[in-house]
Amino acid sequence: MELHDDLFMKIFWDEHTRIIGIDWKDATSSMTDEDFKAELTLFAGQVEKKKAHAILVQVASFRHRPGPGLQSWRVQNISTRYSAAGVKRFAFLFPQGAQIPPMMSQSSAEEKFLTRAYDNLQQAETWLTAKND
Repeated sequence: MELHDDLFMKIFWDEHTRIIGIDWKDATSSMTDEDFKAELTLFAGQVEKKKAHAILVQVASFRHRPGPGLQSWRVQNISTRYSAAGVKRFAFLFPQGAQIPPMMSQSSAEEKFLTRAYDNLQQAETWLTAKND
């Protein structure tokens, strides 16, 4: 089910699996860091509202180049909200065959949920819905 659609992203929700996600759009090439913060803040509100267990972020069309300090801002202001909402797992979905940087499969030290990156939707969904280890 689609929860939100704007210039930069679509937010989707699966009630059965309790997976909420972002499908970033090509328009993110014109996104500013402030736009990125606004989009993630909006998304975090949806994560809280749905009490999602897992997050799937599709990055195939993500074009924004975050500025310095944006990652630490995200961990401090967004990841904490994900954890408080009950998120246990977070997955990035890359295009099939993409070279996935190892850092994309690591949670930040301050994050209380597991993070992994995939290039296959089925594998990502299987991991997101697995019982926590």
